[in-house]
Amino acid sequence: MIKQVKSLKLHKDKIWDLEESNGLLGTASTDRCIKIVNLNKEAYQLIDELDDTVHKKTIRSVAWRPSSTTLAAGSFDSTISIWSKDDSAHDFTSPTTNFEMELMAIIEGHENEVKSVAWSYDGLYLASCSRDKSVWIWETDEMGEEYECVSVLQEHSQDVKHVVWHPSLHLLASSSYDDTVRIWRESDDDWEAAAVLNGHDGTVWCSDFEKAESKVRLCSGSDDRTVRVWRYIGDDEDDEQEWECESVLPQVHSRAIYSVTWGENGLIASTGSDGLLVIYREVDGQWEIIGKKEQCHGTQEVNVVKWMIVDDKSLLATGGDDGHVNIWEDFSP
Repeated sequence: MIKQVKSLKLHKDKIWDLEESNGLLGTASTDRCIKIVNLNKEAYQLIDELDDTVHKKTIRSVAWRPSSTTLAAGSFDSTISIWSKDDSAHDFTSPTTNFEMELMAIIEGHENEVKSVAWSYDGLYLASCSRDKSVWIWETDEMGEEYECVSVLQEHSQDVKHVVWHPSLHLLASSSYDDTVRIWRESDDDWEAAAVLNGHDGTVWCSDFEKAESKVRLCSGSDDRTVRVWRYIGDDEDDEQEWECESVLPQVHSRAIYSVTWGENGLIASTGSDGLLVIYREVDGQWEIIGKKEQCHGTQEVNVVKWMIVDDKSLLATGGDDGHVNIWEDFSP
């Protein structure tokens, strides 16, 4: 059973992305405004609205730097904005209206719309991808004020939709309109292609790494209406990474899958154009559906789903074309 805990009308246009850190939820929207919501202690309180004149077009992606109150936002105006709040001056757990983030930097480099931004687990690297078919990796300092491009990766043949880092390794996955997921790794002060994951028969919109330390796996969602799980096997004699498609999850989506998320609880969730929210559980190597919620944003498309842990509780957040963020709980079969 999937139960709705809260529905927050945050934007007057589509929500494209959202991310939670320290109980703070950031959102990205066509309306060019980033909203910050405090989820701690079930506050669900809007505590900041970032300047909507910084970006000239849609904000497509937001990402919190780990263990900080620094937020990166990628926009269709081809730039990335960096926002931050003085960490020392705030107790995350207490609801407050006095929470003001300031613009720290604007990063330029991409030729076209930025589709996704993501921080490495240690906050050292910021990855971005774009309709210009490239993935950029930026290195930053402890304060997050200076950004240097350390690599431009151009092996995708089409628009790159999404980037995500492994939770404990410098390993990056990018998903593309060219129907592939590509894996990138650090090598001698540079970055290189480690693997290409072929199998989807349509645009790959999103991917997410498993949070377990014991093995390296990735789930991906596509225009072909499937969620796939990929497993890293090892390196071959040419030092290339070998991956295999381990599973195609039970198919219930009737249209494109825009977003997948792999929680610390081991569960995968997916959502997309059909408005369906689906939760999958692995039992003895086989994946089964343990929850489905139809029309989770009414008749609107759902663009993003993310697992969150707030007040020691696993929750799901979804963002849709209706401008709402919906919070979900109770995922027992």
